[in-house]
This record gives sequence, C-alpha cells and structure tokens, in this order.
Amino acid sequence: MPFFQLSETDTGFPPAHFADEQGMIAVGGDLSVERLLNAYQSGIYFWFSPMDFIKWCRLTPV
Repeated sequence: MPFFQLSETDTGFPPAHFADEQGMIAVGGDLSVERLLNAYQSGIYFWFSPMDFIKWCRLTPV
C-alpha cells in the first residue's frame, strides 16, 4: 500500500482509515509543534531515525 507524502507547509494528516495493517499512514513533513499537536489529537505518532524520512503511524486500530 502506498503511503501519503506529507507537505512541508500543510500540517494536516490523511484520514486514519488509510493506515495499513501495521498502522503506517504517511511519511515526510516536519516535527513542528502544530503538526505534532494535530498528529497526537488524531492518535498518530512519529517514528524517526537519522538519514530517513519521518514516518507517521496510527497506534490504535481503525
């Protein structure tokens, strides 16, 4: 399943029902306060490692 590529300027997220079986929903974006608040309010959390895209996952089942 393809993932959504997040914009650097729009801090929104795709609807949670687009997450795959492991909860992965999007990649990219940034770790701005506004994006983190939007993510956490939607039950979405980030996974990041150096030299890699930021990965966004929904940890609760849809």
